[in-house]
Amino acid sequence: MTVTCLLCGDPQQPSEYMYEAADFLAERGVAFERMDWNGDLSPAAFRDVTMDMEAIGPSGYDTATIERKLDSVEVLIVHKAPVSAELLEAGDDLRIVGCARGGIENIDVEAASANDVDVVHAPGRNKHAVADYATSMILSRIREIPSHHVELANGEWNQVFDPDRLPRDVNALTIGVVGFGNIGREVVTRLQGFDADIVVHDPYVDDRTVRELGAEPDDLSGLLARADVITLHVRLSDETESLISTEEFETMRDEAILVNTARGGLVDEDALVDALRSGSIAGAALDVFREEPLPDDHPLFDCDGVVLTPHVAGSTRDAVLEGPRIVAAQLETWLDDGEPTYLVT
Repeated sequence: MTVTCLLCGDPQQPSEYMYEAADFLAERGVAFERMDWNGDLSPAAFRDVTMDMEAIGPSGYDTATIERKLDSVEVLIVHKAPVSAELLEAGDDLRIVGCARGGIENIDVEAASANDVDVVHAPGRNKHAVADYATSMILSRIREIPSHHVELANGEWNQVFDPDRLPRDVNALTIGVVGFGNIGREVVTRLQGFDADIVVHDPYVDDRTVRELGAEPDDLSGLLARADVITLHVRLSDETESLISTEEFETMRDEAILVNTARGGLVDEDALVDALRSGSIAGAALDVFREEPLPDDHPLFDCDGVVLTPHVAGSTRDAVLEGPRIVAAQLETWLDDGEPTYLVT
């Protein structure tokens, strides 16, 4: 029996990459059709189109071009393309939607359930990419690699010999990991190779699980008071909005460095700027911000000890392919009448 699958890519994850990851399902009788939603846009322009997706959901976008492709389609795989109630109602034969990313903000899950359509997604698709990047940010900021490059590019050959001004070895540091999900655990795994002391805070993970990976559990205030480096790996929600603000910066050590490759809203940026300027903390390495792109006049550009990058931690070719790979593996389970691992509804 043939099952028709529509691969609906976009400029950030074109359908050709989805097909590369899922084409093995052709041997299981899956017939693929392909399209790219807003495929005429550049990836940067597409980012602007979907910037508010997490806040407004799929209903604020035109899905007509996708709906016209749904005749006889039983499986729909998307990346950021919106799967609205209107689209779900238009897909008379639709049985399952796969979202090739961790978040499902672009899927109307309630409407899917009402239309008897299963939804699966791909949590952890970029866990290796982000964990690699977060670890790199930690190392580059501790050893001041970006500032050394800038000085040398400006013709300055600066070497420091005063021990009080030299950086520490990583194995002499305590590193605090806030959030112990897919990415947080990968970060801990990487840091173990440097023999640093690792402290973890995650109220949703039991202490035994943390200890099994060689880290020590603590509450947030305890972690902040102890850590030389704090790296954030939690989702943004009402609970975690401004998780790190004035009180938290006051709790941190003067030598502390904050690393954020998760979501900009986790950090109160005004409080961060104040902490950097007052010397309450030593520095920061940030890949995400409350407003993106970061405005040219943002005060973070004028702060010492800061490394800034343009929300690229999760952007690797392997991460692009991993999302549809995870979804395709779940579809194979679904074809065998099993229950997919990451079934939402």
